[in-house]
Amino acid sequence: MLEFKPLELADKEIFKRYAKCFGYHNIEASFANKYIWGGVMNTKLAFDGYAMYTLLKCGEKEFMIPPFFNDCDTGFSEPLKKCEEYMRKNGGPFLIKGVNKEIKARIEKDCPGRYAFIEDRANFEYVYLAKDLASLAGKKYHAKRNYINRLVSSHDFEYRRYRSEDFGACIELHEKWTRTSKNPEDGYEERGVIERALKNLDELDLVCGVLLIDGSLEAFSVGECFGNDMAIIHIEKANAQIDGAYALINREFVRNEWSGVRYINREEDMGIEGLRKAKLSYYPAFLIEKYDCVRA
Repeated sequence: MLEFKPLELADKEIFKRYAKCFGYHNIEASFANKYIWGGVMNTKLAFDGYAMYTLLKCGEKEFMIPPFFNDCDTGFSEPLKKCEEYMRKNGGPFLIKGVNKEIKARIEKDCPGRYAFIEDRANFEYVYLAKDLASLAGKKYHAKRNYINRLVSSHDFEYRRYRSEDFGACIELHEKWTRTSKNPEDGYEERGVIERALKNLDELDLVCGVLLIDGSLEAFSVGECFGNDMAIIHIEKANAQIDGAYALINREFVRNEWSGVRYINREEDMGIEGLRKAKLSYYPAFLIEKYDCVRA
């Protein structure tokens, strides 16, 4: 049976080597994402002759993401049977989350009739053209430009790369966000995620940008270059009491850090109505569809 161990920074290179198959664009294949959320999700890895297996836990629900293969021609049949065996012996139902359309098609081909797939709309990822987010040109972004113009016409602002001395200000900004959030418990969990990211930027190949408004740090964003044509934005926080702060850090981060990529992946909306509305308001080029895989 599979034997899992906690995910560590030292696993970065082997994780990336296994995650190279299938042209992944979704965050399941991002080591940085798995590591910064590792404390919250209790992320663990296991290996055998076929694949790398990733086990996560959300609340009391334990699940895996699709196995990653050392050889891209490996079929899904035997690795998924090992996932089933592990989950059955540990008292839980078989559940694979984060299955994109390409993996869904491969599983259906390799294991006909054995598994069923349930659309997971809350975890669809929003992907935008980088040039759209950097320019906010055209009628559809008129409201975004107005927010930014009102902010910059009445305040001084500066965008720059994160410095180690910004750590306290970033955490303080997150604490302020948590106190005003409708779901403060999410903020308590996310603080550890932010700390892991900021303390390991270089090790995780992450970039952090900060926004100073009238000399005060009022927004920051953390992302990574992912593959040849995409950046993923893992964290974005701004002072919600400053109209336009979110729109401005979004634009400046892309303008300054990601001009060389075609796409910006701003991850999922987690089924939160307000977040979904905000992500749709930037007009994604496409959504990365995700499915849960269960026994048929």
